[in-house]
Amino acid sequence: MSRFALLLLLAATACSSKKATPPDPQPVLVPETPLRGAEGDKDIRALVNDLIAGKVCDQIKNHFSGLKDAKRIHTLVGTMWIQGCSIANEGSHLAIAASGMGWEWVDQTQKKAGGTFVVKQYVKFSVTAKLSGTVDLAYDQSDHVVSLWYTPTGPADVQFKPINEIEVDRDGAWSSIIAGAGSLVGSSPEEAADKAAVEKGTSAVALANAKGLSIAVDLCTNTVRMSAKRQPKGKMPLPSIGESERIEAEVQNFGVLIFGPYPATAGMTIDVEVKGGSAQLYLACLDQGDVVAQAFLDAKPNTAKPLAGEVISGKGVLHAPKERCPVVVIARSIQPTPITLTFVRPAAEALASKGGPLLHCAK
Repeated sequence: MSRFALLLLLAATACSSKKATPPDPQPVLVPETPLRGAEGDKDIRALVNDLIAGKVCDQIKNHFSGLKDAKRIHTLVGTMWIQGCSIANEGSHLAIAASGMGWEWVDQTQKKAGGTFVVKQYVKFSVTAKLSGTVDLAYDQSDHVVSLWYTPTGPADVQFKPINEIEVDRDGAWSSIIAGAGSLVGSSPEEAADKAAVEKGTSAVALANAKGLSIAVDLCTNTVRMSAKRQPKGKMPLPSIGESERIEAEVQNFGVLIFGPYPATAGMTIDVEVKGGSAQLYLACLDQGDVVAQAFLDAKPNTAKPLAGEVISGKGVLHAPKERCPVVVIARSIQPTPITLTFVRPAAEALASKGGPLLHCAK
């Protein structure tokens, strides 16, 4: 019986296998080809424009940057204080509006027909600029550098105005006669100096816009730098003050220069070298930097409260513990003759205060 049952079971299994049909093969799913080419590039440009419009102004409002001497490109002789910023994505381009105040040391002499006119002072000014342009994006995979290139799509609309009296020293009979006659027709040396300052400031902003600029980000070191000219793909612009001892600041005649702000969540340390005398160096929260700047522009006493401060002649170190506030570096001259200074922040501290690298690189 058991053998008969086994034969029946085998027969039933054979019949069952003959009747069963294999399942239909499943179709192979092929993903839709992503958008590439001109249309895809257009979307990337729109994304970049949206990101810039939404984030860049947050980074540059209340920012203090150095103004370079026209003949000494590694020397900073003034401060630009960005106070207002708005960026709108208008599809094909970005509409940018920025405003601020600043000051720059001017030392100019003009001689005409035996007369000499001299301007030697900090010229304080306000400036507003409306710009329009496009932004292109590039990424160098080997150096891990992101490049943003700004190209203007039209001329800049610039309003530049001195906010302090420009004093003109006059020497020689010719200049005295011109000064007296000029005042009768509204063309005194002081008015001519104001006009020259307006023309110079306006043309400087317009020229910078016409040349375009580039911003580069090193993802390995979380370093952002800007250049007044277009840098090749993958190339970082030259270091600014605080990164290299080759960049110096010149402070004149009881003047003030301000730089930053810098994140200081890992502390703020600067190695300083002062040449030509002594200077008062401060580290202060950004809001106190605003107080210093406004007091200098208004020619009023300074009431700011720094985090750390020291009079330095020669080499010195200034340090503040870790801070939640962004920190600015303030250099104040305490003598009637000019001094030059450099300061450098340790790269490791700067990187730690930014939260580390944006990309972990092998290099």
